[in-house]
Amino acid sequence: MGDYLTKRSDETRPVALAWQGLAPGETVREDLGWMIVPQEMDAEALVLVCANCAGEASTAVLRGGRAGHVYHVSNRVRTSADRVLSQGLMLRVLAA
Repeated sequence: MGDYLTKRSDETRPVALAWQGLAPGETVREDLGWMIVPQEMDAEALVLVCANCAGEASTAVLRGGRAGHVYHVSNRVRTSADRVLSQGLMLRVLAA
């Protein structure tokens, strides 16, 4: 885990994770999913709007979130060398 980001509760924000340490010629082959912790099941929840992975990076767009909360957002991928990698970031939601 390497990054700490902020966003406003009314903002839709793109985030990116660069996959460092891939072997020469190794690429991200498959997105195994994103996870947001804590998971909240209401209108103020931080939600994943869309996600993509290609080459050496994964991107996602996040919306919402409860002001004052800190979320751990992580992604798992499978590489062309059949390795499974995971990394994440911390996201603090600020008041709108």
